[in-house]
Amino acid sequence: MSSIYGLVLAGGKSSRMGQDKGLIDFNGKPQREYIAGLLKKFCDEVYISCKKNSAIPVDLNPLEDRFELEGPMNGILSAFAMNDSVAWITVPVDMPYVDEATIEYLIAHRDITKDAVCFYDSDGENPEPLLAVWESKASPHLLEYYKNGGISCRNFLKQNDILLLKSPDERIHKNINTPEDLRAFQNRNDRK
Repeated sequence: MSSIYGLVLAGGKSSRMGQDKGLIDFNGKPQREYIAGLLKKFCDEVYISCKKNSAIPVDLNPLEDRFELEGPMNGILSAFAMNDSVAWITVPVDMPYVDEATIEYLIAHRDITKDAVCFYDSDGENPEPLLAVWESKASPHLLEYYKNGGISCRNFLKQNDILLLKSPDERIHKNINTPEDLRAFQNRNDRK
């Protein structure tokens, strides 16, 4: 099985949050560092997806967006542009319930004959595209999809050969996108 690299998807503007979501402490340290630390247990290399000229320290391996589009697909395309011979596991920086067990479960279910493996989303109907393992064979298909005007990771997955898994913990789908979401998370009753 091919090597696997990790990618923390942290290239968004965080405009609804009003601050960089990668710097929010959900789990005892800035989230981008927390997720990178989880991925380092399973991946040969780990990178932080980011916009050009971001202030991400070099030791966190910033991987700047290389394409002219907004959204997480830029990070995934940029990762494959850097190395398309490995699989990439992507984890969004705004999903604070993702833990070591989640990543281990996803990697354990890799299928290199597929373009990707991911969970069903919180509705249980569509792929959750950003918490996924993208196999190297997906790289040319994803690039062609983008060149033909595609920008949705979810739509790409719906149109290609993937393995969909039921989530081991439904909480992993929770995104923290606004100050209200953050307050609710901080005041939750389900602390680990």
